[in-house]
Amino acid sequence: MSLRSTSIPQGRPRSESLPPSAQRLFEEIAHQLPYISTYTELVFENVKPDDGSLVCRSLDGHAETERRGARINYNSVTRVLRLKFMPISLHDVHQRWINTSIVEWRYRDLLTEQESDLLWSGVGTTFDQFSGMYSGSSKQPDHYLRVDTDPSPQIVVESGWSESFPHLRNDKDLWMLGDPSVVLVILLRWTTISNGRIKGCAEVWRRDTVGRLISSTLDIFPAPSPSPPTEMIQFTKRELFGAAMTPGANPDTVFELDVAKLRQFAEEVITKMNMQPA
Repeated sequence: MSLRSTSIPQGRPRSESLPPSAQRLFEEIAHQLPYISTYTELVFENVKPDDGSLVCRSLDGHAETERRGARINYNSVTRVLRLKFMPISLHDVHQRWINTSIVEWRYRDLLTEQESDLLWSGVGTTFDQFSGMYSGSSKQPDHYLRVDTDPSPQIVVESGWSESFPHLRNDKDLWMLGDPSVVLVILLRWTTISNGRIKGCAEVWRRDTVGRLISSTLDIFPAPSPSPPTEMIQFTKRELFGAAMTPGANPDTVFELDVAKLRQFAEEVITKMNMQPA
């Protein structure tokens, strides 16, 4: 087991009724929490599935994790428990992007009022419905779209610095291989480079017609030049609503997420960070 942290505090609060190995892991995490005051990731490796599941549930209701906007994730295949605290605005800028897009879909009559009421756009909800080798995993995504109270999301966004991108790739596998309801995963990769600049790209994952995972990459920063024919991430109403399609709806209606709009929002955030887009 390995832990990456930014601080070495003292004192160990306890969570009762956990087996010894899970208790020790919970204590090691709770030991760190009061000292976290900026964006921090804690990563534990070689965590057994039973322990990972128990610790996730214990942390989910912990006052200190809630206070720090924690996103709690456990992958039963990689056996990695990964906790993100106090996400920065750049890692959350996609929330504005997606919610603005939903408003536009409604304005353009791509969504009816009934469909709009069914659509749930959220952050950090706990999903643990994974199957097969991913059974026992738990995930709090950086963003998701799901329909009504479905147990699974259909569209997922995960975002982070390039140093964490291998974990995001594993998140993609968890979503796409562990939950057949997920049709699209967008990974946003942000990289700091020289002279206070930030690069960014969107890696888009979906299944082809025979179920294999395929990907495409769209540059955010530097902005592509010349501009490509399209910077749209597209999916259909059938993919988004599935069995919850309303009577008379056209399943082939196409929804779009415009990467140019994400670039605009991200540039505003990066400027506020006293940095520049690459």
